[in-house]
Amino acid sequence: MEMKEIKYEVLKKGSLVKSVSIKNIKPCIATEGKVRVLMELDSPLGEVLPLLASNYPPGKTSYLEKKKILTLSLFNRLITIYPSGKVTMNKTLDKEDAIEVISQIMKDINQVYDHREEADSSEHLKSPSKLGPLDIHRCLPQTNCTDCGESTCMAFAFKILSGEQKLNNCIPLHEPWNQEQLKCLKKILGSTLMQNLGWEGY
Repeated sequence: MEMKEIKYEVLKKGSLVKSVSIKNIKPCIATEGKVRVLMELDSPLGEVLPLLASNYPPGKTSYLEKKKILTLSLFNRLITIYPSGKVTMNKTLDKEDAIEVISQIMKDINQVYDHREEADSSEHLKSPSKLGPLDIHRCLPQTNCTDCGESTCMAFAFKILSGEQKLNNCIPLHEPWNQEQLKCLKKILGSTLMQNLGWEGY
């Protein structure tokens, strides 16, 4: 039996997205007791999806540039966002849980949309989801000093990608003699992603 579409006004003053409609709910094949939810946001998202990818740790995103489809591994589930505004979400408890999660992502979408003019387009030549630990490791001081709490700089690079560590925790990066390493990180990450990965820079 087809379910009736349910519309939620989430962000009345949202600059790009304000409401979301739940179009379908089906049992989640992979996880018993959870559901898959099909939703539709009230605006197309094509121009903001590459920018939105930089809002999260690279290990949590997958962006298909040709199709402009962004998949996020957040809140213990996969959330796929399409340029049309369609959203699919798995491993969800119920419609209330789905709305709680999509509300947070809608806030992020509006924030990215509001600051899209400030984003340097050159920052997005390489999709964050294509960054690997070696890319990060190449730009670190590679002292294996353990000041960040990890045993090696490579371990730190892995944790940066998964969002379990902050760039700011690399103490040697703050030293004046490691400016080249800092420039290297800024070149591959861009200032937005640097900030979102915890670089406060002082």
